Amino acid sequence: MSMAHRWIKNLLSGMDEKVDARTRAGILENCGRQCTPQSLVKKATSCAKKARDTGEFIVNLQKVWKNVHLEDGKVFVIYPRCYCPLVRDYEGTLPGFCDCSRGWILELFESALGRPVKVILEKSIRQGDDSCRFRVEV
Repeated sequence: MSMAHRWIKNLLSGMDEKVDARTRAGILENCGRQCTPQSLVKKATSCAKKARDTGEFIVNLQKVWKNVHLEDGKVFVIYPRCYCPLVRDYEGTLPGFCDCSRGWILELFESALGRPVKVILEKSIRQGDDSCRFRVEV
């Protein structure tokens, strides 16, 4: 295990001991918001400006970002593998870590739409699942 991976694992364990789950999720969400690439935010914002409604925004966004999906009228962000450069090669689970990715997605959608959205983590590779799956309530 690399030093960075030990550091992250210790950070998560320390937060489990010292703060409540909501605070922990908020801290990780904030970290994720800082990682959202501005180039993708600009593309998503452009998709939103060209759209007449939220549905058209999602269709436009799918053209520039392959990880957004529509299923039965619901919006999902699905990753077939972990893309986080900090832990993508980590072997094992990191429960709760993906609140960081939840923040990443929140930042993208809220910046593009100019309003709050809700992102719910449904599956996570870092929690032992075969993919990461976030439901986005726009």
